[in-house]
Amino acid sequence: PEPALAILADLEKVPLRDAFAVELIHRLRDQDPKVTPVLTWLDNRLAAQSTTADFVVREELQRQGSGTVTVRNIITSLRSISDVDWSDLFERMSLVDKALSAAGHFPAMDFPTRNLYRSAIEQLARGSGRSELQIAHLVTQTAQRASRDCNALAGGRVGDPGYHLIAGGRQAFEKSIGFRSSPKAWVARSGRALGIRGYAGAGVLLAGVVLAIPLLALAAIGVDGWWLSLLGLVGAISAIDLSVAFVNRFVAHTFGASPLPALELAAGVPAQLRTLVAVPTLLTSRASVAEQVERLEIHHLASPEGDLHFALLSDWVDADNESEIEDEALLEAALDGVADLNRRYGTGSGGDRFLLLHRRRVWNESERRWIGWERKRGKLHELNRLLRGATDTTFLRTERLTAAVPDDVRYVITLDADTRLPRDTVRRLIGKMAHP
Repeated sequence: PEPALAILADLEKVPLRDAFAVELIHRLRDQDPKVTPVLTWLDNRLAAQSTTADFVVREELQRQGSGTVTVRNIITSLRSISDVDWSDLFERMSLVDKALSAAGHFPAMDFPTRNLYRSAIEQLARGSGRSELQIAHLVTQTAQRASRDCNALAGGRVGDPGYHLIAGGRQAFEKSIGFRSSPKAWVARSGRALGIRGYAGAGVLLAGVVLAIPLLALAAIGVDGWWLSLLGLVGAISAIDLSVAFVNRFVAHTFGASPLPALELAAGVPAQLRTLVAVPTLLTSRASVAEQVERLEIHHLASPEGDLHFALLSDWVDADNESEIEDEALLEAALDGVADLNRRYGTGSGGDRFLLLHRRRVWNESERRWIGWERKRGKLHELNRLLRGATDTTFLRTERLTAAVPDDVRYVITLDADTRLPRDTVRRLIGKMAHP
């Protein structure tokens, strides 16, 4: 009891907090009668503060319950905020986006491209004393005028606001709005204009400075010219290494990489962008044929919906004769595999989704053998001719092998036979090629 009374005497010097009183009541509950003086002291202190133990417990529990509800509501609100697509919300409310949507394909572009346009407008607005909305309206009007003044082939390019924001029309548009670039932007632009000459020149100049400083210091203290020449030759390598490292760091810090503009193609590949994914290969064995057919299926599954076609461009292996015993069996295995894929996945709007384009052997005088004409390069060359309507290629035409290709193929993506196509890569490639 004596130490307890001493501690209580110390507590008389400070205000009694409700949380402390509640915790003390909780810990003294059902305790030894020896601690009764502590409870008496607590009741007296609470009475002096015009309250009671029951009231303090009730108020403290209510406060803790209210705090728990508040924290729960905060966590729920944070989860709701994290579920909001802020980029979509921003774009729906942005007046700049509405202005850009009036010309070109801005709504159909992917988010990095739209952000690239907005960043360019922000930069132009800061350097011209105009608002971003004014810049957006001006660049839209400039694109519309340029589209009217150009022919149909060039009009699609110059008629997009991006041409005047991030491409060849940027310099003329800057002059029209009185744009003044910042010193940092001026350095970056000058470096881009100089290109490899500026890069090499900066490296040589810096290496010369780094090498000259110690040589001049040595000359000042009287080192002989012969020794200076020798030390210069020895130190040149270190000076070049140092200058290259410094210039590379400066270039990496000053010249940032920009994404290539692209269309989003969220709904798949449209008919006007019909694409053929071609895989040159050799028919060497039944196992390799089955593997190539399976990879063709994987390429399809990793690609978006729409007008996409997948073709095996095949040759037989080089031979001493125009035809070999295994040739027909290998060709039939490839045809069966492609036909099975077409049955399982259906046809596209341009015809069969999976194709087999096989070439006959031709005599190669320099190698004294029968081979597929020009091998892989020849396959791709003849595919381009076939897509453009040529009928004199070496692709075979039989009852099951028609050498027919879809009409109006816009793009061809060529993959090696051992390539593993990452998911969504085809859509991204087509979107970048299709951007005006």
